[in-house]
Formats: sequence, structure tokens, C-alpha cells
Amino acid sequence: MKIGEWDSAGDVGAILQVQLVELRAAELAAHVALGENGRLRILVATDIGLLDYRYHPAGTDPDGPWSLRGEVYRWMSVRGLRLQTEGQVESGEAHQARWIWRFVAEDPKIDLAAESTGSGERSPAAVLPLARACLEHAR
Repeated sequence: MKIGEWDSAGDVGAILQVQLVELRAAELAAHVALGENGRLRILVATDIGLLDYRYHPAGTDPDGPWSLRGEVYRWMSVRGLRLQTEGQVESGEAHQARWIWRFVAEDPKIDLAAESTGSGERSPAAVLPLARACLEHAR
């Protein structure tokens, strides 16, 4: 997924796209994860590094202003990337197989999971493009 493909991105998606233009960074892949209290974590793999954003209410009112904070990690400073998978196959029933992908990094701290039967942010199509872009560019 890319920021422009994120259906509910709204104003924050537009801001992120402007920031990518300002940085002159080519977006490779993005992932949006819903955290506790409706807070979003937005990870964007670019040609210049990994952008890590947090988007959450600035105060206690979720209908009030929201805060967007981001940090850019140069690829050479991203550490401990791992892409892991494990699955379970019913005896002789490949169509009954289920598996999980986990994309993990130590710095910045990332722990994303995708299930073969998952949808939305937990689907392989949501997690694996970001994982692939990070693995290809990190040193």
C-alpha cells in the first residue's frame, strides 16, 4: 500500500504526500496500524529512509485537534530487521494451511503481523510490501 491508496487517510494523507514532495523522497511502500486509543502509527519506506509517524489526538478530545509527529531513519541506522513466518498445515490439505508473517525491527521498534486469512492492516498485502522495501534498502 502507498499513502495515496489509504482509503481513510483524509487530511493526514495529504500532509504526508506534501512532506514526501518536500523531502524529494520516492515512496516505496507504507503501512498504517491502529494502536491503543485510536492512535495511528504510519510507516513509510522511501528511497532516502524509513519515515515513522504517530498520529493521535493532541488532547483528551478525539474530536479536537490531532498531532502528527514523525522521524526519518536513514537506512543505515535501521537495525535488527527480520521477516519471520510460521504456519500450520492440516495433513494433506494445502487449502487448510494457515500462516503468519511477522516483520520485526529493533530500531526503530517495529512489530507487525499478517495472517494468511487476515484483512485490512493484518493482511499480507498490507504488511509485506513495507517489509520488502525495508529489507531491500536497510544495510
